[in-house]
Amino acid sequence: MRSNYVEVLKTQKRELERLMAQPDLIERAQLGWFEVNSTLAYFAVGVRRCGKSVLCRMALAKSGFPFGYIDFDDEPLHDVQPEDLNDLLEAVYVVYGPVKHLFMDEIQDVPAWQLFVNRLLRQGMHIVITGSNSRLLTDERATHLTGRHIPVELTPFTFAEYRRYLGRGEAELAEGRGEARRDYEVYAERGGFPETFRWVDVRNYHKSLYDSIVYRDILQRHKIREVSLFNRVAYAVMENYACQISANKLSNQLGTNSTNTVQDFIHFMEEAYLVHTVSLYGRKAWERTRIGKVYAVDPGLANYFTGHSPGEDQLGRRLENIVYLQLRNKQYELDFEIFYYRDDRHEIDFLCQRRTRTMKLVQVCYSMSDEKTRDRELSVLFEAGKKFKCDDLVVVTDHEDGEVRQGGQTVRIVNVVAWLLEIDKEKIRDDFFAKGCLAAEEAKKAIAKRAKAKKNG
Repeated sequence: MRSNYVEVLKTQKRELERLMAQPDLIERAQLGWFEVNSTLAYFAVGVRRCGKSVLCRMALAKSGFPFGYIDFDDEPLHDVQPEDLNDLLEAVYVVYGPVKHLFMDEIQDVPAWQLFVNRLLRQGMHIVITGSNSRLLTDERATHLTGRHIPVELTPFTFAEYRRYLGRGEAELAEGRGEARRDYEVYAERGGFPETFRWVDVRNYHKSLYDSIVYRDILQRHKIREVSLFNRVAYAVMENYACQISANKLSNQLGTNSTNTVQDFIHFMEEAYLVHTVSLYGRKAWERTRIGKVYAVDPGLANYFTGHSPGEDQLGRRLENIVYLQLRNKQYELDFEIFYYRDDRHEIDFLCQRRTRTMKLVQVCYSMSDEKTRDRELSVLFEAGKKFKCDDLVVVTDHEDGEVRQGGQTVRIVNVVAWLLEIDKEKIRDDFFAKGCLAAEEAKKAIAKRAKAKKNG
């Protein structure tokens, strides 16, 4: 065993204990998705610095089980190779004792990590892992863990989570609504990365974070040589968030003939969770694979590229980006996929589909004060509601509220603050989890009963 591993893990343990003693942590919805005593590995994935490690620490601490911890994002462990992993595991036992639960942070850069995790699972270890790249679970190497892992995606704070972080109450009375509006203005400006709330100069934070993600999770990982071209592509994509993106058009604008390279660069950004892409809706699966609209992972990070004094067009795009991030954060709890819809005459910003049923149609419009704009947005929703047999029709605005009925249909016009807090409370998974816990408990009792009967002959 390499002796320095013990010292490294001792240092990491002290830092872990310091972090777990911090009082300003909030419980996020994803915390309830962990069953850390499971025989499956839990993977928390998402953009760097969004709170994955905190989430995993809280899940393990809440379980009460002692656990070991390895942070592969620590400089002394940057060159760990597959042949070193057994030594590192032995160091875990030296530092933490004979633990059965192991938490490994940012494991994606360790070669053949999947084989190591698979072996630990076969040996009865309970594994919790974080990673900052979606390929952690999708490339060919991850097939070793097929059926043996559960992914948990985490995003930066939503607006509702930001308010819980501030200790806010309900925003129902006039005073509460005013407070919520002031909170929203801060959130829309600074974004939801937890660390930004401790920073005065948030622009420097976002610059440092962006540079770290690009270098460590994209340039270094993919060994990109055309660094200048990548930077130009990345800046163009980030500046045009909440817009349709065409790799062909982008390559023409940037003066390069390599459309495939531009397409690859956009995918690399998505893998690193810098951006999310939303496909154009099609009734056939192959029609939904094209890159459509691109959204920034955080409104504050988007502001870093477009400026912190946005014009009216940017205000509308920022609003749309915030609405998308809220929908994405609720995808698992509400069990739907997100698309955007467009035909020859109309466009719907977000079509939310559960299996083959359209559950929500959400249009985003910064202001409905112009009569032509109002008529256009409403008519699009009414027609799409009929076409997709959907009765949850919403226009999210910056500050307007109302309700419009037509031919048995109703479109709700909701200001963004009210909508964000409203959808945060929507859930369909509560009964699912309750029934799952009950079934698991019954199964454990049955297994114990059979084992006892077998022992007694």
